Amino acid sequence: MHTLAVYAREARAQIVSTWRTPQFLIPSLALPLLFYGVIGLGLSKGREEIAHVMLANYVIFAAIAPAMFGFGAAVAAEREAKLIELKQIAPLPAGGYLAGRLVAALALVATAIGLLGVLAWFGGVVMVPWRWAATLGLGLASAIPFALIGLNIGLRLGSQGATAVANLLFLSFCLFGGLWVPLDLMPGWIVKLAELTPSYHLGRLSMMLSGMTPMADVQRHVMVLAAISLAAVAGTWAAWRRQAA
Repeated sequence: MHTLAVYAREARAQIVSTWRTPQFLIPSLALPLLFYGVIGLGLSKGREEIAHVMLANYVIFAAIAPAMFGFGAAVAAEREAKLIELKQIAPLPAGGYLAGRLVAALALVATAIGLLGVLAWFGGVVMVPWRWAATLGLGLASAIPFALIGLNIGLRLGSQGATAVANLLFLSFCLFGGLWVPLDLMPGWIVKLAELTPSYHLGRLSMMLSGMTPMADVQRHVMVLAAISLAAVAGTWAAWRRQAA
């Protein structure tokens, strides 16, 4: 079978598996919508700017949980069940399992972000088409660094440890990224710590692309995100090779 067809079948299998796991699927879709509906739209009471700012933050928030838990806790559980070892000895191209997992996560994140966009549009958020596309597109792309971080967790820890660490990082990324509480309201040391997280830089870029803040330091944000992603790729590859040994 052609290599591309094998990748496509593995991706399809991972997507079907994800959509048949309601205990993971429903919270991943419902939490961003619930938070945004209550905080972004409900508490803003018609103030479009607040709803607009919250949308820029929540498209990043929507990507964190599926990526962290779909790759962290889920991969750790499959590794403990020896399913990953089975994938590694099966006639599957190197990286086929990981690519399939990533496609499944992106499909879930795309659904969550699409629903957020619809909710924001009906809630009165107004942007020109290219800003809608850029903001929602960044939210989708933001799943990649979080997924790579989650993979490092899933390939290195047991299922219980991976779940605990994924929860800790999920909360930390949301808090230190300024996705829940504006960093202007926090102590200076938290702001300095926040700059080490991908959620902070993605949040800043999302605010710029949505038109809520001027374009500034874009290159720095992109370079930090690239460095974090490359480090996560290296860690993932090393963990995968050790798993296969």
